[in-house]
Amino acid sequence: MTPRLMFSLFAGVAALIVLLNSVFIVRETNQAIVVSLGKIDRVIAEAGIHFRVPFFQQVLVIDRRILASSAEPEEVLTKDKKRIVVDSFTRWRVLDAKKFYEAVRSESNARARLNSIVDSLLRSQIANVTLEDLSTAKRDEVMTAILAQANKEAAPLGMSVVDVRIKRTDLPEANAQAVFNRMRTEREKEAKEIRAKGDEEAQKIRANADKERTILLAEARKQSETLRGQGDAEATKVFARAHSQDPAFYGFMRSMEAYRASLANPEKLILVDPSVEFLRPLRGSTN
Repeated sequence: MTPRLMFSLFAGVAALIVLLNSVFIVRETNQAIVVSLGKIDRVIAEAGIHFRVPFFQQVLVIDRRILASSAEPEEVLTKDKKRIVVDSFTRWRVLDAKKFYEAVRSESNARARLNSIVDSLLRSQIANVTLEDLSTAKRDEVMTAILAQANKEAAPLGMSVVDVRIKRTDLPEANAQAVFNRMRTEREKEAKEIRAKGDEEAQKIRANADKERTILLAEARKQSETLRGQGDAEATKVFARAHSQDPAFYGFMRSMEAYRASLANPEKLILVDPSVEFLRPLRGSTN
């Protein structure tokens, strides 16, 4: 290969490299800033093929779409001195590429600045409301105020804040445990009160049952004594009539009752003089 041919080949490769480094494409979803020695040369908002001076000019591509940024959960203090953990996210976009580059240079820096702004606004706004307010319609008022102020502070950075939302609000872990312990204590107290009331009602029921039992037994004994008294009175009348009609037979029956009562126990031994009056009915009428 001749030197002339080698030079031509080298020149062609160099030209191709220069051409490739001179051309860049801007998509419809992006805009670009051409920077020369750290200074903005021009801002390109139109999509298509564009050129730059290779190795001298740099191209920074900026997304023109709505972007999302989530901040780390932060612990904040409410108006009623309640500590809560707030997890928020922000939706934003670049409106002025020149201001954006001059203020923050890159998207990562923009996210950090915007998160700092939103975090500060969340702290100041939540400090003016109670924990209960954050669960009512007043929460929307708080977020509207944060969005308006965030747009004011983001405008000099070339950005527009589309939306700011609180994803969730939680109690700090220590507070959550304290709340859990308090709730458990309250439930245990309620359970004890319910059991105590149940025991009290059971005692009342048992007392009423014992009272009713005592009354029923007393009435039964009373009725039994009344019936027994009536039976004894009737028996007395019967014996009286028998005595008046046949005194000897009455005496005989009384003796038989006495014998039965005395001899009711078969293991009982009775030694009696045959001449006693008690055995006269057994000796017959001859005596």
